[in-house]
Amino acid sequence: MSRRTLHNPGAPIDLSLAGLALTAFSISGLATYVLAPGFDACFDLGHCDLVGAKLRHVFLSHVHQDHAGGVHRHLSLRAMTGASPSRVFCPDESADDLRALLRAWCALERRDPPDLDAVVRPLRPGDQVALGRRAHVEVFDVRHRIASRGFTLVEQQRALAPAWVGRPGEEIGQAVRAGEEVYVTRARRRLTYVGDSTIETLREQPALSDCDVLFLEATHLPGTPRERAWAWGHTHLDELVELFRDDPGLLRARHIVIKHFSVKYDPDDIARAHAALPDGLRERVVMLA
Repeated sequence: MSRRTLHNPGAPIDLSLAGLALTAFSISGLATYVLAPGFDACFDLGHCDLVGAKLRHVFLSHVHQDHAGGVHRHLSLRAMTGASPSRVFCPDESADDLRALLRAWCALERRDPPDLDAVVRPLRPGDQVALGRRAHVEVFDVRHRIASRGFTLVEQQRALAPAWVGRPGEEIGQAVRAGEEVYVTRARRRLTYVGDSTIETLREQPALSDCDVLFLEATHLPGTPRERAWAWGHTHLDELVELFRDDPGLLRARHIVIKHFSVKYDPDDIARAHAALPDGLRERVVMLA
């Protein structure tokens, strides 16, 4: 993979993790987005193409341009194709400013804005957003330089009740036809998305890693002083390694996707950093590069 490909927001990476089909890109300062087509949702939208525009629900962790710069295009493409209006969720503290920005774009293009009070929806920690009947998104607070939220995608899954596990299919079928309850519904934490963040978010909220797929940032890699990350409200990869060694339970997710690397790194830098991760962590980590 070339550096040019690594730094091209139009060349995302397809991920298949824990039964989730995702498409993602993340380079600090350029663009970050994670598309979850199975749930009609995306997390952050620093770049928007026709694929991203097909997903109605946009969850913005914060409104820095490399995480929110694709929102205006999302609205425009959906209007152009006759799709239902976007639903853009963002931190409550940033909602009015985001609406003002979108109105300014519409004014520049000499067109009437959509109903932005309905399109842009503010989020506070503890909120929940329904995604149809079988899933919802839970909202939590994130430590960054500006107001930021994180998101956990929870799916309701049907499974055999413990008393019926291992019993013959014919017997189960007979019970169903007789009106017996043989299934239970369980909430499964499928994906947790943390945008730009300091390491303190994980220390303060240990339940975040209780999920199938955990998205974290590590803007800076070994060899760069940690202070470079702290100055801008980011995480250094060495901090994640230290956290794992001190308390492995804080990084217990089945899969961990590390993203948001600085533009100064090339593929070899990122590959070396991955290879140097400790046993027990390295095998579960995907470097989004």
